Amino acid sequence: MDISEINNPDLHQYIEALKNENEDLKKAFECSYDGIWICDAKGVTISINKAIERITGLKKEDVTGKNMIDLVEKGIFDQSATLKALEEKNTVTIMQKVISGISTIVTANPIFDQNGNIKKVISNVRDITELIQLREQLQRLEEEKNKYQSELNSLLHHIEEVNDIVLKSPNMKKVIEKVMQVAKYDTTVVLLGESGTGKEVMAQLIHDSSPRKEKGEFIRVNCSAIPAELLESEMFGYEAGAFTGAKKSGKPGLIELAHHGTLFLDEIGELPLNIQAKFLRAIQEKEIMRLGGVTPIKVNFRIIAATNRNLNDMVANGEFREDLFYRLNVVPVTIPPLRTRKDDIPKLIESFTNTFNKYYDTKKRFSPEAIRILIDYPWPGNVRELKNIVERMFVTTSSDTIYQQDLPNFLLRHVKPEVSYKNGSLKEQLAQYERELLQNTLRVSTTTYEAAALLGVDQSTVVRKMKKYHLSM
Repeated sequence: MDISEINNPDLHQYIEALKNENEDLKKAFECSYDGIWICDAKGVTISINKAIERITGLKKEDVTGKNMIDLVEKGIFDQSATLKALEEKNTVTIMQKVISGISTIVTANPIFDQNGNIKKVISNVRDITELIQLREQLQRLEEEKNKYQSELNSLLHHIEEVNDIVLKSPNMKKVIEKVMQVAKYDTTVVLLGESGTGKEVMAQLIHDSSPRKEKGEFIRVNCSAIPAELLESEMFGYEAGAFTGAKKSGKPGLIELAHHGTLFLDEIGELPLNIQAKFLRAIQEKEIMRLGGVTPIKVNFRIIAATNRNLNDMVANGEFREDLFYRLNVVPVTIPPLRTRKDDIPKLIESFTNTFNKYYDTKKRFSPEAIRILIDYPWPGNVRELKNIVERMFVTTSSDTIYQQDLPNFLLRHVKPEVSYKNGSLKEQLAQYERELLQNTLRVSTTTYEAAALLGVDQSTVVRKMKKYHLSM
């Protein structure tokens, strides 16, 4: 007798509920985005859902009734999570490769009966081929990034050695990276920043890193140093007899000398308005006319301008031509003042010290306390002022070591107390001072050997004290 024929309303209702639930489970089984593979206790495939077919490319009729051992032996799979779950009697997750080239991650869950025996193994299968490809792509990108970073570091090191530019602070490294990027193009660059930040050095670096280095010269024009009445003839040149006192043979201008090279206009904000108009024409037409001349001269030059003034304000006040401003302001690069890149100060001091030791044939060095004071000073004159102070110390001190008391009074007035002692025994206060002194020395040193030389002790003593006070380079 069919159980559905039993005349029991509650039983009929229960059977219908079971049928509905079974249908829902079948729909869930087939609708699952992840693949589901069901095997019996011997590893024989009972059923797979449509997602398995989509993921692996295998057909349901080709694998149903097949043992996972056979599928692995035939190379359909490189390994089976089902077989491992049956062996270990526990949930197993593996990376599995399919014969079609697909990579999957499979989690096999054993289902136990009331006696603790495995009756089925249900495996969840997910395609991770794309994830693996993305991971490999990320690895390649990471390798390329490391390669480019290594090349960049090598390039920056070369720049430091050849161009005498210190690149320890992050903001200065960003400036150099930007400069090196635009150097290879002929675009116009405007260098902005306070006086003494090294705009001319940066302009020279751009020229030296560009193709124009091999074709032409780096011509510098200090717009504030040349008298206004001579500026036009100096920039554009003149023909013979153009004015009283002119050379009989005439003279090429600085713009003409920059043909195929780079024209660096320092203090561009000081360029008179009448010269600005003529210079704008030279940029637009790529030609100049000497004073007293009648034949235009073609010129091909790159422009790098520099100023410590606010050109936007000058344009608003009518002190600088707006059309020239937009011609020049293609790639603005702001060089940070020295007070915002204090990490560079010890290296700059070291660089200047090496330079002046060679020049004056001396063996001078700055003490850690003196270096700390130089770091704390705000340097309104920037790198130029620091270099002048270092040279001043070289010629005004007699000992090989330049101490705190040797520094000018205006620097000492900016000294910040580095150590604030608390009440305690002499031993405790000496230990506190020793720690602070070692910390300050490490701050201005690149190696423990250098720190040891500055302190006049063995390198092993420095390492032992660093461990004692939990300090690092």
